[in-house]
Order: sequence, then structure tokens, then C-alpha cells
Amino acid sequence: MSESTIAAISTPQGSGGISIVRMSGGSSFDIIKRIFKPFNKRELDRIKDNRMMRYGHIEKDGRVYDEVMVNFMKGPNTYTREDICEINCHGSMISVKDILNLLLDEGCDLAEPGEFTKRAFLNGRIDLSQAEAVLDIINSTNELSQKQGLKQLSGLLREKIEDIRDIQLEALSRIEYSINFTEDGQDLPLDDIISYVERANDEIKKLLSTANKGKLIKDGIETTIIGKPNVGKSSLLNVLLNENRAIVTDIPGTTRDSITEYINLGNLTLKINDTAGIRETEDKVEKIGVERSRELAEDADLVIAIFDRSRDFDQEDKIILDIIENKNAIIILNKLDLDSKIKKEDLGNNFKVIETSMISRDGIDKLEEAIFEIFDTKDLNKESLIITNLRHERLLNLAKEKIENALKDIKSQVPIDCVEVDLRSAYDDLGLIIGETVSDEIMDKVFREFCVGK
Repeated sequence: MSESTIAAISTPQGSGGISIVRMSGGSSFDIIKRIFKPFNKRELDRIKDNRMMRYGHIEKDGRVYDEVMVNFMKGPNTYTREDICEINCHGSMISVKDILNLLLDEGCDLAEPGEFTKRAFLNGRIDLSQAEAVLDIINSTNELSQKQGLKQLSGLLREKIEDIRDIQLEALSRIEYSINFTEDGQDLPLDDIISYVERANDEIKKLLSTANKGKLIKDGIETTIIGKPNVGKSSLLNVLLNENRAIVTDIPGTTRDSITEYINLGNLTLKINDTAGIRETEDKVEKIGVERSRELAEDADLVIAIFDRSRDFDQEDKIILDIIENKNAIIILNKLDLDSKIKKEDLGNNFKVIETSMISRDGIDKLEEAIFEIFDTKDLNKESLIITNLRHERLLNLAKEKIENALKDIKSQVPIDCVEVDLRSAYDDLGLIIGETVSDEIMDKVFREFCVGK
């Protein structure tokens, strides 16, 4: 445990009903006892007041800082496994900052980003994957991402990684026995070792197969709206957002650069890019925007291609169809209130076609239904554990590569002690996921993403 006692504001900045200033460390009780004056005059007691809310004032040298509720929690059964004290004060930034500054004057150190959770990890309460899950829950943008964060926080990923490492240990122990306790030419049969290594590899593959789903859950569905100028792309974005985020005019080329917004659609989050209209143009700035539109469409998980049904189908429309070929795409025929000059046959049979009006919002419900058909949340909910963290995915891929190299070497009759190097390294890679072996550099990188106070 750390010798210092840290303090930070644990609630978001700004005015509110209540704010919380938190301390963690061995001096927490002594500090709060010096500055807290209970309303009923009974002094704080380390044992009797453990996990009890006490009402009173924060005072020092005759100054009353605020009327508060104080909750002292005795370690080790706390978030950090250290003594913790939380001061619930009024949600005024003046009160909150004054109380924090008083705690610093009384001997606390200002907590670094994520330091409370870092102490929980260092003191053995949670592993590194669980620490990262705390951040995922805080940053979750939809119900699915929150559920996956809670599953990871419960230790589900740690248990799975430990199971795979146990399988690897079975293989490694047999290799160690062959190296150290058998005579030349009397190694243990390789079939048992191969069986354990293949089992470990299969389990890693199962986890990795969920990574693409994890990206959609955590980062949102990368969605790009494309079309010719003035067909209703920005209007669609505004309808989905229920606000005038994008400029809408009758002048073609108004949107010259992409606009990105996030919206929640049921259990899904869409990261929507409204792009510059795709057309032939001599304007240098607009040309850059058109090229950017193509790039965003190429990288998107979902493309929504909008066509103006009141205009004739032309060469530029054909270019848009070429862009969305072999993509998850939905076609919108916009301006339902006007006579149609585009036939559905012109658009082929590969995509869902929806007719809409951005003025009356007709067809928007069908667009949402079409998105749910492509990205079935029921299928996502079936997965008990989904890899949502890029660091975890990278380490799993490294372990998989080394295990497959080891399998290849075993079957090629490479000396068993050479095989052990790859297997041992893969074992360590999996340990990095849960923090069994972790450097200060990795820890700093993980906890740097946290807010101060968590």
C-alpha cells in the first residue's frame, strides 16, 4: 500500500445538487477528524462510524467551509483496500475546490488521473482488465457497452484468461519434464503436449472472433452518409439528431468537409459522418471534401447512400453505386413528396431501398429497422464475453501467433526446448492482459485515460 494519502473531486465539474471529494490512504481518518465538526457534537470514531454517514460542517480556524455528510470507510474492505473518506458537500465549485484545497493543506496529495483505481489494482482488489472495465463503464455510450463493461468488471475476462493459461501450463509442465527429467531420446509423447497447445489456441481464437463485435459495441458503428450535393444528406443527419447540427441550404456543395456526430439507436451507437456531396468539381477545397467522402465510405461499417428521386439517374449516381458495392449499405430515395424520376431497378437488387421525406420524416422508422436488420443486437447479446479492448485484442493476437509457431515447430520435430520459448512468451502475453506481469509504462498508459477522482 502507498504511504501517501490522496484526494480529488470525484464528481463532474459544474454546479449540481451534491458533489463528492474523496480521500484514500492511511491518514484519511486523522485528516477528516481534524476538520469535521459533527452536528451532534459526538466526535468521529474509527470503529463505530465505519461506513456510517455523519452530518456536520467542514471547519478550520473558525471558518465554516460547507454543510456536509461524511462517510468514512475503514480498509481493507474498500475500493482501494485503503481507508477512504468521502465528503458529500453542496455542488458548488467554490465549496468543492475550497474543501479540496483544505485537504491538500492538511497533508493530502492531489490524486493523479485514475489513481484510486490504480491503487485498487496495485493492492490486489482488481486485475488490470477489471481496472480497464471501470473506464469502459464510465465511457459507455449504450446499454450493450455498459453490460460488457460490467461483465469484465465482475472478473469474467480474468477467469477466461486464467483458464487458458492453466491449459498452457499443462503443456509447459510436460515440456519442462521432458527437458529436465528424461534422457535423450526418451521425451514424453508429443501428442499430449500438442493437444493442450491446440486447446489453448482454440480458446484464444474464440475470444478473438468477438473482437469485431466488440469494436461496434464500444466505438459505435462507423456510419457514412454519401450522395450527390443537395440530395438531403445533412437533412438526414439533422433528423436523426433532432437538431440543426449541419447547415442545410439549396446551394450545392454547402457541406465541404465531413461532420461527425454520435447518436444512440436502441442498443447501438452510430458514429455518423455527414460528407461533402460527391460530384465533379473544379473547386480545390470541395475536391478535398469529395475525396474525403470516398475514404470515409471505404472505411465505414455502414454506408447510407442518398439519392434524390426527383432527379434523373445519371453518371454521378452510378459512381455512388460503385462506391457502396460489397459494403453494408442502405439506399435512401429522398424527397418522397415529389414525383420520382428514378426507378428502383436503376439501383440494382443488392441493397435495401427506403423511400423517405426529410420534411415529414416519412420512412425514418424504416431506416432504423433496416439498420437493426444488418446489426442484430440479439446476436450481440448472445455472447457472454466480447473483446472490446484494443490492447487485449493485440495481446491475444500475439499469443495466438506464438502458439501457432510452437505447434508448427513441434510437428516439424524442432527440439522441445526451442518450442518452450514461444509457449512461455505466449503465456506471458496473456498475463499482460490481467496484469500478472506488467511494466510501469503499461500501467501509466492504462490509467492516464481515467479522469481525476476515479
